[in-house]
Amino acid sequence: MDKSNSWWYRPCGGFDVLRQAIPLVISAGAISLLTFTDRMFLSWLPGDCLNPMTASMMGGMLYWAVIALPWAVAGFVTTFVAQYHGSGNYQHIGRIVWQGIWFGLATMPILLLFFEPLAKVFVLFGHDEELVRLERIYLFYLLLGSGAAISGEAAASYFRGQGKMRVEMYNNVFCVVLNIFLNYCFIFGNFGAPRWELAGAAITTAFCLWLRLAIYMVLMFLHDQNANKFHVLGGMRPSLSLLKRLGYYGVPAGFYTAVDCITFGAFLMMIGFFGSVERDATTIAFTLNNFTYIALAGIGIVVTSMVGNQLGANRPDLARRAAITALILGCVYVGGFGIGFLVVPDLFLFPFAQSDGYTAEVRALSIILLWFVAAYLLFDSCAIIFMSTLRGAGDTIFIAWAVTIMTPFLPIICGIGIYFFDLGIIWCWAVLTVYILVYCGVFFLRYRSKIWESKRVIEKELR
Repeated sequence: MDKSNSWWYRPCGGFDVLRQAIPLVISAGAISLLTFTDRMFLSWLPGDCLNPMTASMMGGMLYWAVIALPWAVAGFVTTFVAQYHGSGNYQHIGRIVWQGIWFGLATMPILLLFFEPLAKVFVLFGHDEELVRLERIYLFYLLLGSGAAISGEAAASYFRGQGKMRVEMYNNVFCVVLNIFLNYCFIFGNFGAPRWELAGAAITTAFCLWLRLAIYMVLMFLHDQNANKFHVLGGMRPSLSLLKRLGYYGVPAGFYTAVDCITFGAFLMMIGFFGSVERDATTIAFTLNNFTYIALAGIGIVVTSMVGNQLGANRPDLARRAAITALILGCVYVGGFGIGFLVVPDLFLFPFAQSDGYTAEVRALSIILLWFVAAYLLFDSCAIIFMSTLRGAGDTIFIAWAVTIMTPFLPIICGIGIYFFDLGIIWCWAVLTVYILVYCGVFFLRYRSKIWESKRVIEKELR
């Protein structure tokens, strides 16, 4: 029997996708563990209020909403690298990676300049004075690491686009483990470190983001130090033409990420109107949801890279196969979590049970919200895979239009229910579940149309 044609061993089959996905899933899982432990540590601070934990959730969401567009533009370098690599034009890889790095570094001063207007969002959504104070602290220190977060995506793309996913895994896991240790030191004042509490969580995260970027840059030079095959050293000069090309394809792709973050940020801010129990339960549910979403995002990066490589080599059949294989694996992955959230929710809620603010009301509502998470996990998984396929091809204009049309409906419909019909948090989560289902359907139809198979982002003469 010829195993090379089996589902598992064939090109872009189960083994091929998992070989690249597992390092990124581990990497994404480590990042998910970081946010989980951050909020768990903060929930352990003395007092019967979960304000520090909730502030890290709200401040973190606004932070990601603000950096989402430039972060995704820098991350779109993966598609360029993949298509250059697949077409054999290796000498262009270093140049496009450096454009993403310079772009990220130039973005940070602009973000810091708008800190005060951004922080007023917390007041606008009616958060109490103490919560706003904590949210401002967390947001400010995270913004000090924004340049590294954005540029780090471009640097990671150098390895992602070539299918070297283990490099990102090792770097992320190292920085995350260090970050968790530093958080334990600087949140609680352990091992002689100052007790900075919420600020400590944000400061150590910003520090580790800069460290992550520095490690990537060193590894890039070491990888290309001899033959200069990928033009890492010679490609450092800023190029307006390449930046324009990156912006043309990357901004629409980043627009989706930005609008998505803003939409979910607005959703979370609305929850703040209900009270502390609803805020805390929502924070817990979304924190647990991160275990599935971030790992799926890792699988999505693999799909983007594999699709870009295969389309660069003019093999749309293998690009389709990579997408379907990832879809099957992703659904199996989230299925386990969905069953767990339904059958043994207290197993997942146990770490938060150690907090004085974890009341019976918070537990009861958290369980109900986890039921909603379980209901939409499968559709969320499919939407991520289909969208990652389109990104790998460069079909970003469609993504931008679809997001522009769909995303406003989530906060608008939730807001109508809250302000005009006095509906509660269950209404908001029901709307969220339906929203994700529709989202999945739209991107599935685009995938089935096969229009994306003719798309490319690299120059026509290089295809």
